[in-house]
Amino acid sequence: MRYRVASLSMCALASLSVPPATASECHHHETALGVSRVLHVDTTDGPLFGTLQYEQTLDLEPKEVVLTFDDGPHPYTTGRVLEALRKECVKATFFPVGNMAEQYSQVLQEVSADGHTIGAHTWSHRNMRRLSKARATQQIERGFRAVDEAADIQIAPFFRFPGLKDSKAMIAHAARQNYAVFSTDVTSDDWRGIGPRTIIRRTMTRLRRQNGGIVLFHDTKRATATALPGLLKALKKDGYRIVHIVPHQTYDALRDVPTTGVPEAATVADLKDPSHTGTDDARAPIKR
Repeated sequence: MRYRVASLSMCALASLSVPPATASECHHHETALGVSRVLHVDTTDGPLFGTLQYEQTLDLEPKEVVLTFDDGPHPYTTGRVLEALRKECVKATFFPVGNMAEQYSQVLQEVSADGHTIGAHTWSHRNMRRLSKARATQQIERGFRAVDEAADIQIAPFFRFPGLKDSKAMIAHAARQNYAVFSTDVTSDDWRGIGPRTIIRRTMTRLRRQNGGIVLFHDTKRATATALPGLLKALKKDGYRIVHIVPHQTYDALRDVPTTGVPEAATVADLKDPSHTGTDDARAPIKR
């Protein structure tokens, strides 16, 4: 099922605060992939997106793609990801981990300076199914606050569960807070330790099967940073179009949720552990 959200064609983008980059605006070459349109997402009541887990996804046309990146910002690889996106004038959505954002705020500000959408991915990337309701709530809220403070822009009320391991209680919390929850339609498997060519091959094969959709990558992975230029060229060659998602309303920090007692911080070393970022244990759709 496609979830209806407000969309804007290229002719109506002048009023947006962060307009998409068309191929003609790219300083690198005239054949850049660019962004075909912007999709405004209404996060009221916490909609769930991504057919890997949920019954609906974004209202995308055939061969439209939304690129998303989890777990950063990373001091070594996020910059390479940004450079690849910049060369093709492509906009993506990033789901940073709060502690990583706090440690590497300058890197996150490079993400925001390039006009990408920024959501949140908890404070320290813990398995939410193993936490109490109070600690899981703290993970979400402290993560949003840390990202909001580090990004130096108004971030989006977009949330992705670490490892896509959601829970009914935290989906209900997201709904109360008007956070859109993003799973994915297509997984790249980049967290499995595969090489750049395999990332490209698997992603393109699955995109062809799905005819587009939300794609999940990790900007903490060297193989992803290496694969991205070739992947963007493959998207262009096969006629895929990039959609940039932005929120109707920006994130408003919730000041009444305590942030003490949150599990210890994620580190770059943590994010090298494949089990830390896996998506193969995502559960079947949860209904509210």
